[in-house]
Amino acid sequence: MKLNRTIFMITLLTVTIFFSCDKKDDDSDSSYIKVKITHYGYDFSEEKVDSTGTTNDGDIVNWSPVNPQNRNHLWYRPDYTIDATNSQKDMGDVSLESITSVPASFDADPNPLQIGNAYVIKCKDGYAKFKVLDLSDSDDNTIWWAKIEYEFSSTGQFDK
Repeated sequence: MKLNRTIFMITLLTVTIFFSCDKKDDDSDSSYIKVKITHYGYDFSEEKVDSTGTTNDGDIVNWSPVNPQNRNHLWYRPDYTIDATNSQKDMGDVSLESITSVPASFDADPNPLQIGNAYVIKCKDGYAKFKVLDLSDSDDNTIWWAKIEYEFSSTGQFDK
């Protein structure tokens, strides 16, 4: 009886760990890529974290990328090669399908990320639109993350 319980617990733990990984979530009905972006950054065109940090487009921080004194929320911060004052646009609580192209202007001082809102961002090699599905606790200094679904475009137009 104890052996069966142990096997059950190990199986349950293995399944839990497997499904909580920070990889793409391919079991969705959505045609968008789902991923958890962390403070380690993410490369939208390559659909991965670059461990060297050379191709990552941005990361998640708990301070404003324009005004670091503004804290205690989560922001998307672009790579240092991208101007933070002209790199993202909060599109509000809209569907990703409604965003078909890059906006004419970006937010000079980006808003903190908000669950349900969609954003358009500049990347090193194009643009991405994403919708925030979930956020970590901004007060947790161990790791900050945002679970999103997104589409990347090397031009200013989105396909979906």
